[in-house]
This record gives sequence, structure tokens and C-alpha cells, in this order.
Amino acid sequence: MNLAEETKEIIDLLPESDLIVIYTVAKNMFDKVSTPFKPLTREQILEDLALSRKQIDEGNYIDMDEALDSIGAKYGF
Repeated sequence: MNLAEETKEIIDLLPESDLIVIYTVAKNMFDKVSTPFKPLTREQILEDLALSRKQIDEGNYIDMDEALDSIGAKYGF
């Protein structure tokens, strides 16, 4: 199964209320006023990276395989 087929399978499982939320978020990603993705300064990026590295060093993270397994179990795929 390719990515497009997997995506469609996921979408088919979601209730309409969730699809509306997804549509709204996706639409807002491209709206310059409401996008949550504002430009960051170099300093902000470096601060975020430092925080991420600290969290990883302290063990405060979820392994990607575990995260994907959890999502799969939650949504039944």
C-alpha cells in the first residue's frame, strides 16, 4: 500500500468533526495571518535545539517507533 492509499484509509476512518478540524488547520497553515508557523530568528532556532537536546539527554522523549505504534493502535491501523 502506498502513502496515498494509507492516507485515504486513515481519512475514511475519521468522523466528519475531525475532518473539519484537519481542513481548518491545513487551511490556516497557508494563511499568513493565522499560520502557527511564524518565522524564527537564528537565536530562537538554536534555543529550541538546545532544549530538544537537553530533553533527549534527560530521557524526556518518545521513541518514534513507539509513537507510531501508539497512533496505529489508537486509530486501528
